[in-house]
Amino acid sequence: MTFAPTLPSAAILAVLLACGQVSCDRKPTEAEVQAQAAAKAADDRVATLEKEIADIKAGKQSGAGDADTVQHMSKAQLKALDRRLADAKRSASQAHQDVQAIAAAPKAEAARTVILEVPAQTQVAVALSRELDTEKDQAGDAWEGTLAEDVTVGGKVAWAKGTPVKGVVAQSTPAGRLQSGQGGLGIRLSTVGRNDVEAGTYVVVGDKRGERNAKFIGGTAALGALVGILSSKDNRGDHALGGAAIGAAAGTAAAAGTASTVIRIPASKPVVFTLSEPERVVLK
Repeated sequence: MTFAPTLPSAAILAVLLACGQVSCDRKPTEAEVQAQAAAKAADDRVATLEKEIADIKAGKQSGAGDADTVQHMSKAQLKALDRRLADAKRSASQAHQDVQAIAAAPKAEAARTVILEVPAQTQVAVALSRELDTEKDQAGDAWEGTLAEDVTVGGKVAWAKGTPVKGVVAQSTPAGRLQSGQGGLGIRLSTVGRNDVEAGTYVVVGDKRGERNAKFIGGTAALGALVGILSSKDNRGDHALGGAAIGAAAGTAAAAGTASTVIRIPASKPVVFTLSEPERVVLK
């Protein structure tokens, strides 16, 4: 009788382990790939905010303007950035949790997970939960609201009307406080649902005579642009904004002009922000 040669037990175990490794080494799903990309983008945003804070503290990002305005605005911006950084870190943590949940989910469930990319330049209309003004709202303070309308991508709803949103007051200076006589109330949108977003700064600029001018500053770093606006009478500093996309805030009404130093952003009409960067939204 002939016996087939056998492998030593250690070799058999090695083969079995190798086969098991191959079977477990599956190709990641599209949802996993997208979730990983979203987590990396969230980490990159945290790093960008940390650098922006460091640059302001080092005096590398002040913008052109009188010393009083630069100092006042820099302090306010740091308060706002500290709040934004905390929000961004929470969102980054959530993004990494999404990656783990999608990877651990059964194959059928993972296949049903959809991740939509909301492109840059998408408009996001926000209904404020209350009026904001320079009398009671200071730089670094949080504000809340909801989406005033659906945000859709390719016919699918990424963020539904009524989705909670949060933001931060980026600047709060009553009219007449600065050497130029100008004042401004600026707000940034920080989160939509579970997503940290980059959506520029909406700012209402005004003077003691009651003149009010609503503007939208695109991009991530708004300090230089804000200094340029508030250092110059009649907003003549707009030409110095460089790469910051700035103009009248379409679809958003500034508060009615009154001879008051208080600058307001009313809750009666939605504030429209524009995404500066694409955002990936996990739909389950």
